[in-house]
Amino acid sequence: MKKELFIIDDDPIYRMIVSKMVEYTDSSLIINESENGRIGLAKLEDIKNSKDKIIVVLDINMPILDGWGFLDEIEKCHFYDLDELVIYLVSSSTDESDILKSKRYKFVKGFFHKPLTNEDIKTIIGSN
Repeated sequence: MKKELFIIDDDPIYRMIVSKMVEYTDSSLIINESENGRIGLAKLEDIKNSKDKIIVVLDINMPILDGWGFLDEIEKCHFYDLDELVIYLVSSSTDESDILKSKRYKFVKGFFHKPLTNEDIKTIIGSN
């Protein structure tokens, strides 16, 4: 089974850094980048019904469609029928209410604070 990683964050430099960290850790992953949740949803729509493992690294605070709106859409659309979709929230927010809110979404597997470490990346992509 292939793994595909979606980095959804409005900061292009952050996306590039995470992409490079992931490539260094596991060069076999297919990496997709999106600058907001709406574009991320469209890219997931393109691969609906995939049987591959789909990992999403999702920022909370973004323009157009933020992380919370993205999660609401994923729930409403029943994950686009993706069996192997896991989502990790990544944010510079240290607000405890964001962490608690993230636990309400059954598909969110974890909450990480920016910047991600190499150990965080290994946990997210399942390489540790």
